[in-house]
Amino acid sequence: MDNDINYIVCGEALFDVFIEQGVAANATAVPLDARVGGSPFNVAIGLARLNRKAALLAGVSSDFLGSRLVAVLESEQVSTDYIVRKEAPTTLALINVDQQGVPSYAFYGAGAADRSLLPADVAIEPPPMTALHLGSYSIVAQPTADSLLTLVQRCSGHCLISLDPNIRPVVEPDMNVWRKRLEILVPLVDMIKVSDEDLAALYPEHKPEAVTARWLAAGAKLVVLTRGGDGASMWSQHGHADISTPEVDIVDTVGAGDTFQAALLDSVGNLYQKNPESWAKSLDGAQLATLGIFSAAAAAITCSRSGADLPRRDEIVL
Repeated sequence: MDNDINYIVCGEALFDVFIEQGVAANATAVPLDARVGGSPFNVAIGLARLNRKAALLAGVSSDFLGSRLVAVLESEQVSTDYIVRKEAPTTLALINVDQQGVPSYAFYGAGAADRSLLPADVAIEPPPMTALHLGSYSIVAQPTADSLLTLVQRCSGHCLISLDPNIRPVVEPDMNVWRKRLEILVPLVDMIKVSDEDLAALYPEHKPEAVTARWLAAGAKLVVLTRGGDGASMWSQHGHADISTPEVDIVDTVGAGDTFQAALLDSVGNLYQKNPESWAKSLDGAQLATLGIFSAAAAAITCSRSGADLPRRDEIVL
């Protein structure tokens, strides 16, 4: 095991399969473009491209697609020490992008490797680390969900813990399942990033500000709400900031949220490393704005190119 790892990212690794635009609805052949993906997979790569020592903790198929996933992680300098190979298929996420660049998804992953983590698979002694991050459908897809919950419970209070619910109704359509799991996780984590679409799905009768305030009261130290082209809002116990979205020619928005997350983890991780005991006290309005501007700039770069092609540090110019 690599004891220099700063971040362990937990969750799914899959293939995003893009459907070519402009193909007639009655066409008997539909060209497909398959690319490695999965929100946690993307975040781990995003951290590595920001020069962070990151590892992915995930169930990965022993099939040829799983081997490709591992090969990509290795080529991106993401540690595979916590990858658990499974005799199960690789999840496929079919993606159709509309004329505004907004994706819609169809998942094919019942019984797949990334949903098959067992408690024994996460009964590990992680290295002294800066942060543990988890999110997306891995927090509700069993048995992976309960296995990751056990890991979070063991690590809570010992490192920075980050959560991005990244709701996927096509994987788990029952919002009560997501809500119940969040009720357990929120008091255990330090920072939460959530999109306005996620909150609308989770709590359609509540204003976003009310939900974020409730999460802060439950113990979260930082809550970030992303609104796509309308920017982002950030709250802590000590401040608030609204962030605008940089001007960019959008190709598509695939991976934008993952990019924002990776950049946010990078910046908050710096604060945590400098002062693990009191880092959250520095989160006044000015500091929140600094964090948000960097994260939004990184996400804008991903939106300017096709697919989840996250930026390297030297590409992010403020």
